[in-house]
Amino acid sequence: MHLAKLHRIVHLDMKGAPLNISYLATVFNCIKTWGATGVLLEWEDTFPYTSNLIEIGSQCGINGSGGDDLYSTEDVQTILKLAKDNCLEVIQLIQTIGHMEFVLKHPSFQKLREAPLSPAVLCPSKPESLQLVTSMLLQALNMQPDASFIHIGADEVWHTAVCEECQKRAAMSEHKTASLYLDHIQNVLLFLKQKKPDLTILMWEDMLRTMNVDTLQSYKLGDLVQPVVWHYNPKECFQLNPNMWSTYKQIFSNVWTGSAFKGANGSCQVLSPVARYVSNHEGWLHEINKYSSAMNFVGLILTGWSRYDHYATLCELLPVSLPSLKSCLQTLLKAETSNEAVVSEVIPEAQWPGVELARCVHSFVILRERCLAFIHGDIVLTWLNPWQMKNEFTNPLQVENIAVAAKHLLTDLLALQQQTSVHLYAITGKRSAEEWIGTFLAPLVQRIAGIQETAETRIKSNASVRPNCVNDCDMELEK
Repeated sequence: MHLAKLHRIVHLDMKGAPLNISYLATVFNCIKTWGATGVLLEWEDTFPYTSNLIEIGSQCGINGSGGDDLYSTEDVQTILKLAKDNCLEVIQLIQTIGHMEFVLKHPSFQKLREAPLSPAVLCPSKPESLQLVTSMLLQALNMQPDASFIHIGADEVWHTAVCEECQKRAAMSEHKTASLYLDHIQNVLLFLKQKKPDLTILMWEDMLRTMNVDTLQSYKLGDLVQPVVWHYNPKECFQLNPNMWSTYKQIFSNVWTGSAFKGANGSCQVLSPVARYVSNHEGWLHEINKYSSAMNFVGLILTGWSRYDHYATLCELLPVSLPSLKSCLQTLLKAETSNEAVVSEVIPEAQWPGVELARCVHSFVILRERCLAFIHGDIVLTWLNPWQMKNEFTNPLQVENIAVAAKHLLTDLLALQQQTSVHLYAITGKRSAEEWIGTFLAPLVQRIAGIQETAETRIKSNASVRPNCVNDCDMELEK
């Protein structure tokens, strides 16, 4: 098939390190030149919800928007215009059942949880649940009157039929537990089609994979939505069930695929290995070619997750991942002319927005290895281990060497921390900048500073005669 005709949509996940508008403007320009045709904007709590939804979005100050104070109504309008100016199709993503933590964490919406202890999943049996998500969708569409697409999320619904009402409904339904999810999704889709009949609606399809053809056909999903089949493994372990494609062939006229350029290599990773993500795209190219005679593939969404969920720590930052994104886009574009993988760990500086922050993160990885090698290395484990510190049984000369090494590492860490903070604030908000420093750099600073402080204290003491625990034993014997 002609891969160049596919939509190539870059996913920007704003629930972690949302991007400053000036930075976004540069990114939009770059990804267009690299071959993107659109962007998928996952707002989460950075969208300026109003009225009865104000507390879940960015209008609620530090209690909303993750503390990053992004975005205002004017900001969103600017972002949409910037994308349009770069001829990028804009698809807004509004979660409608799973990954609802940013809503259901609030006390006023807590009653809509499927599982009382988890704010992740919306209960589909409560009438207020549909009212909630349709209000969210409507506000997003009102912000983008010319929208051709919208994405309703609907992935990773971890809790199903937990509440008593859901259990009763599932037991009475022909399609059992699946009916809870499908009833809700169908109602969301019908609402959108009623409001905007020409709107193309997308959804993640992982919750559909185990459902049979009869169940899916009974809900007429093929008339309402286009599924995005996502899979993030590299080509050597890229595997999707052929039965899934057989089922989807009977249900859906159009299908999208979901790859990854970042955020799929570990929930707390800080670097995006380009070869690993390019390999995922190569796996997808093989899969698309394999099934192109049976399925009508219309687009590919290159996902770039910032967090695995609302409460997860930050994973790879976008500036670090841009070489991966560029290589993945070029892999898709060159697939019909060359079998050679496009893998480049760097981009020319003039074409790399946020290159300074990317350098800092790479420096952090190197410095972290130095620190961990020191903390767990022979010199500390041999002459300043926890037992020796507790019992004050140390050699001042050896401890002095430890203090000097710790001081050098601490100096480098503090310099990098200051530099990284400056560049983080240039691309994202206060909460995300402080979170990255507090998660990755500050704990190392604390550990190295602790070793240095202990070493400096022990330098001032003479070489120990015997451990404190031996002194204690002697005193007990004398008694």
